[in-house]
Amino acid sequence: MRVRRFVGDNVAETMGKVKRELGSEAVILQTREFREGGFLGLFGRLKVEITAAIEENPVAAVKPPTPNYAYHVKDVKLPGTEPVSDTKGPSGDIQDELQHMRLMLEKMNKHIEGLGEEKSNWPPILQRWADHLQNRGVNKNLVKCLIRQVQKTLPEVEWGDDLQVYARIEANVRQICGQTGLIQPGLEKPRIVALVGPTGVGKTTTIGKLAAGFSIVDKRKVALITADTYRVAAVEQLKTFGEIIGVPVEVVMTPSGLREALDFHADKELIFIDTAGRSPNHELHMSELRAFLDKAKPDFTMLVMSATTQSSDQLQIYKRFEALATHLIFTKLDETLSAGSIINLLEQTTIPTAYLTNGQNVPDDIDAATPSRLAYYALGEEMPNA
Repeated sequence: MRVRRFVGDNVAETMGKVKRELGSEAVILQTREFREGGFLGLFGRLKVEITAAIEENPVAAVKPPTPNYAYHVKDVKLPGTEPVSDTKGPSGDIQDELQHMRLMLEKMNKHIEGLGEEKSNWPPILQRWADHLQNRGVNKNLVKCLIRQVQKTLPEVEWGDDLQVYARIEANVRQICGQTGLIQPGLEKPRIVALVGPTGVGKTTTIGKLAAGFSIVDKRKVALITADTYRVAAVEQLKTFGEIIGVPVEVVMTPSGLREALDFHADKELIFIDTAGRSPNHELHMSELRAFLDKAKPDFTMLVMSATTQSSDQLQIYKRFEALATHLIFTKLDETLSAGSIINLLEQTTIPTAYLTNGQNVPDDIDAATPSRLAYYALGEEMPNA
């Protein structure tokens, strides 16, 4: 028996390799998913590994094309069995196991063959819209829902009208993105706004944009506090922002120091807190973050997420920060062509989106989140090719 290991980006691709290398008679011994690359388990590419086997000298069938599955098994341990030697045919247990594996292989082969059929379910005139949505990063299930809604609500004679189809899709995307909410300054006491999230998503730049907008444009009394003492560059960046816009900046090292800084700026209308980027997979980091937030008791805790992060990782990050966050902020929308991934997340969340950033310019390149603006970024400016 020859045993081979195959790796691919998904089940279909990996099973295709099995089929090409070992043929349709191969037996699946094991399948697993793992992440390749990335940092601390984050942002790695999801891979599929399949271990398959084929009998190198199978017993010939008496009447082709009826297959014969009576393998000669020697010194091979299959899952749930002990090695068998010098046998004339498989035992009942082994035969059941082989039959089970055979059925599993046939099911996966049908899945592979059916992948091409799924695409043909849509009329060609709507298929290009399905392709466009998937290219924008929208997951397949959501694409199906959006295209089906077009079929249900738009007469077939109008499927070729791009403006009509776009309007129907955009209306449904706006419904998915309907939860939005902005920061409101305090009246009798300051509103405290903390920004949290993983490293590299642009929290410090976003705080600079928010502080500049409220202090310069809205003429509000604002203070900045940074608890991100892990990165000297972040502290210096925030101090620079503060000097430019005329806003005081405090640097704190401990949760109790944070509380003192908040009390010192009790005369302000808004206080923004920049926290250190935290790995959602590192429990110690998350515990430290919770300790700061417990002292600050923020009115708004904004989870900052990059639109360039792949969809599965966005969901993982959200689930780890969900208990802390009251609002979402999506950044780097100018750096991706697949911003549709944000609606994959929004479809599964209940907390509102507050702001969207699309560049490095301070105080520009930030928008208040609205359902229409979210739909615009998710669907893109270009229509699908005819």
